[in-house]
Amino acid sequence: MGIIYDMYLRKSSEGKDRQAASIPEQERELKDLAQIQQLKVGKIFRESQSAHHKGRPLFNQMISEIQQNKANGILVWHLNRIARNPMDAAIVIELMDNGYLESIVTPNRTYRKNSEDVSSIGSGLVQSKKYSDDLSEAVKRGNKHHFLVRKKWLGMAKPGYLNTIDPVTREKIVVTDKERLPLLQKAIKLILSGSHTPMEALKELNSWGYRTRKTKEMGNKPLGKSNFYKILNDPFYYGKMTRSEGSIMGNYETIITEDQFNLLQARLGAHNSHSFTRHQFPYKGILKCASCHASITFEVKNQIYCNDCKLKFNKGKTTTCCPKCKTPVEEMKRATFLHYTYAHCTRKKDPACKQPGIQIEELEEQIKKELSRFEISESFKTWAIKYLQELNANERIDREIIREDQQKAYNESVNQLDKLLNMRLNEQISDNEYNQKRQALLIEKESMLTKINQTNKRIDDWLDLSERTFNFACYARYWFENGDLRTKTRILAALGSNLTINNKKLQVDGQKPFYLIEKCLQTIKAEAPEFEPAKEIDFTQQTPFFGFVRQQLLRGRDSDPDRQLQRLLSYH
Repeated sequence: MGIIYDMYLRKSSEGKDRQAASIPEQERELKDLAQIQQLKVGKIFRESQSAHHKGRPLFNQMISEIQQNKANGILVWHLNRIARNPMDAAIVIELMDNGYLESIVTPNRTYRKNSEDVSSIGSGLVQSKKYSDDLSEAVKRGNKHHFLVRKKWLGMAKPGYLNTIDPVTREKIVVTDKERLPLLQKAIKLILSGSHTPMEALKELNSWGYRTRKTKEMGNKPLGKSNFYKILNDPFYYGKMTRSEGSIMGNYETIITEDQFNLLQARLGAHNSHSFTRHQFPYKGILKCASCHASITFEVKNQIYCNDCKLKFNKGKTTTCCPKCKTPVEEMKRATFLHYTYAHCTRKKDPACKQPGIQIEELEEQIKKELSRFEISESFKTWAIKYLQELNANERIDREIIREDQQKAYNESVNQLDKLLNMRLNEQISDNEYNQKRQALLIEKESMLTKINQTNKRIDDWLDLSERTFNFACYARYWFENGDLRTKTRILAALGSNLTINNKKLQVDGQKPFYLIEKCLQTIKAEAPEFEPAKEIDFTQQTPFFGFVRQQLLRGRDSDPDRQLQRLLSYH
């Protein structure tokens, strides 16, 4: 028989292959080609699937047709339509080697069963795979940049949002669906208030006229139960975007907060897909138990107060109903949901440790109280830094004298080394004596160089370190109240090196420079009772208590002020 060609038409359903011709275009071009070259066409296989991986159903069916001798040729728009993976490419080459496949015809070339054409087919399919791999990497790299750096959502918009094109940049973006998102927010608030169960809220949502987004083949229908629960379980609606590239907080309009989302998960009961959440807590690793010196850990507890039977019970990973009256959690109305975060001893060093836990809100109030001990006003900070600048200018002269003496000693060591070398070259001393004296002079030279560098660094850094100390005293409580987890942890760590919890009380062994400021404030208040750090005071006027402030600051400085401050100021 002559050659019977199966026509294979493929269009990838993936975005990275959109530049390829559509299936109708391929079919029209190949039919014209078959008519011109008088090719006998058997079956036509139309497939919309990526060829990046093996397992295409219609491709496999075409291969089966060829293996059964129902066809012995392939008519295709381009070799890359046949395969972009090594397994399918190998199958095609094997069919040609074994005589099942006589010819592959494309608009640009005809490949027959000979060594040169088989080699070209192999090379062409390999190039197709390389092109596919390169394109895939480029797409992944671009997606990662858009998602993690530009914080742009990729792909189909979530319910309540719409895909559109930016009229200026012509870039694909996601915007708020002004029609649907407010209705979703309103329905979620019904659940959060406890007045409606999730299913009652869904019924209300659809009664308000909510309809799903219309597409070519579906949509414009009331929201279904499964899709509604997907929305309720999706952290996207409080701002957290999650893809294969990772998770990141987006910059789009949200309808709930993270705390509301966590409460919503507790109310969902059996339909909560977020039964396990990896929490992040501040202060981990820096707090110790005062009794056994084990680390302090944090634990989240969720409790529910059932209004039907008045029972308060813990909401665990598998809890779906009240243990007493068996009312499902998601059907409870006006139930009280309690959320606690406790700090307590891990008891790893002493399982019998009896130290009680403390709620994180109470712990943070104690930290703020500790920070307020040395809190100063903006005016006090300005005056103190101005004074330190004057003090630094006066002491700079003394430090320059010390540095000059050190430089002279260093130069003398260099001269001694030169003289020693000349003595050895003139054979005035032996090799052994030369090596011993040279080693001693080198040690002295390096010692002097180290001291010079330290003095220079001290001159450059002392005032900066001092200014940062007063900035910390002025703003630490504000930073703490408004900072993220990392900021809060570092501020607490700055208070002292020995931070413990004893009987629900934070204990701070603080010996750092800003506690000198507390002593200054105590002295000022003793000498001038009308002084209040929070008020704006004219520090340009010399009042009697300034001498006490300066005296405390000078007394607090040791022989190396930057060493005293360095541990604190590694904070910022």
